[in-house]
Amino acid sequence: MDLPAQLASRTVGGVREGIAEVFVDLLHVRPEIREGTQVVWGQTAARTEVIVAAKRIEVGYDWEHRWMGSRKVIRLTQSYEVKAGFDLSKPFWIEIGATGAEATAHLPNPEILAVTPVGEVSYQDQDGWWNKVTNEDRARALQALVSEARGKAERGSLLDEAREMTGSRLTDLSRARKIHLQIEYPKP
Repeated sequence: MDLPAQLASRTVGGVREGIAEVFVDLLHVRPEIREGTQVVWGQTAARTEVIVAAKRIEVGYDWEHRWMGSRKVIRLTQSYEVKAGFDLSKPFWIEIGATGAEATAHLPNPEILAVTPVGEVSYQDQDGWWNKVTNEDRARALQALVSEARGKAERGSLLDEAREMTGSRLTDLSRARKIHLQIEYPKP
């Protein structure tokens, strides 16, 4: 790198442009950039969500109803591909530090963005003597299965993986541009 380029990269403008490039490269969004209390660049995004981690999970759901000694049962299992990432419509911003060589990224917490069934659902039901499984029972069980998949994904490690992957990648990309980047997420 030549001397004028080195000097330019050390200016606040160079840091502003460098940090914007880091986010465009990884998340395809230019974040709002603040210097002190002043907003110098507004946020722009080519898309509304960005997925940074995915995992396949297996979910089961059992339902039983008894009425006057008659029992009906539904058992379901399904594989899902769960994707986690960031909702880019939520506010996030970068604060450029006073020295111009550091920045703090205030990102929204990652969230589950997609829960997609993979393959066929394994479905079993059993009617009672006079307590029969209805189409409404089946529909509620399938909805509960999807809810269980989303809940399992939220309780699992995927959100932490998305946070860690994004943080390490943003830090590496900014370090390559000689910018010290700190990442902060809102407290739940």
